[in-house]
Amino acid sequence: MSDVREGRSRRARVFMMVFRLAMAVVIALFAWRTYEEVAIAAARSSGTLERADATVVNRTDERKESLGGTGQDRTAEVTIRHEVTLDLRVNGEVRSVTDDGSSGLDMGDHARVGLWHGHVVELDGDYVWHGWNSGPGGAVLLVLYPLAMGYSIVLLVAARVRGSRRGGTDATDSHDVFWGSTFGIIVGAATIVPLALVPAALGTDHPRFWPLVPVATGATAAMLVVHRQRRLRQSGPPPAATDGTTAEDAPARP
Repeated sequence: MSDVREGRSRRARVFMMVFRLAMAVVIALFAWRTYEEVAIAAARSSGTLERADATVVNRTDERKESLGGTGQDRTAEVTIRHEVTLDLRVNGEVRSVTDDGSSGLDMGDHARVGLWHGHVVELDGDYVWHGWNSGPGGAVLLVLYPLAMGYSIVLLVAARVRGSRRGGTDATDSHDVFWGSTFGIIVGAATIVPLALVPAALGTDHPRFWPLVPVATGATAAMLVVHRQRRLRQSGPPPAATDGTTAEDAPARP
């Protein structure tokens, strides 16, 4: 029986090690992509994108069809959109950009591009960087975001509690940390909804630093709950002695 428990314990440790490593990789990728988005937006606004001449060496037109509506509200109406991929020779290297064909460029045409660390961000003044949909893994990161957000909130709360305990100013119970973290994850998840819907309704871009917003709101809410529970625990009535008196009424030891 002890061998079975030891085997399960070993598998659990291996699973947690793999899970933590995977989460560390996902969070690092999110941090890098967020940095990219913020840095590109700052470079565009300040006019510090690298300017270069480009030549179209290949053009691929793709016609995509999809049904109207989403989910259970899908309709039989077919929506058609055109996607054009342009291969550009820039500074001796070939870069690819995708747009709806509005640029009107064809093979052999010349254009001016704006570069950020080799990435084509602007094409003849038009913004062609697709943000989180640019580059491999963007869609996968978006799917994994809720899990990464929850894990980040748990890490932040645990780090805050551990720091307080080392300073001798914290008497937080593990149940308080659990429920506080759970509440923080719920708040963070709820923040995603307006963060996604409001810019779409207004027709504006999402904040470039949007991955930080649910994590910050969720971690703040979690820490407030943990702090409140700690204060309630510290200000609660003193424990009763075995003879029915409180600890304050009990006679002092000689």
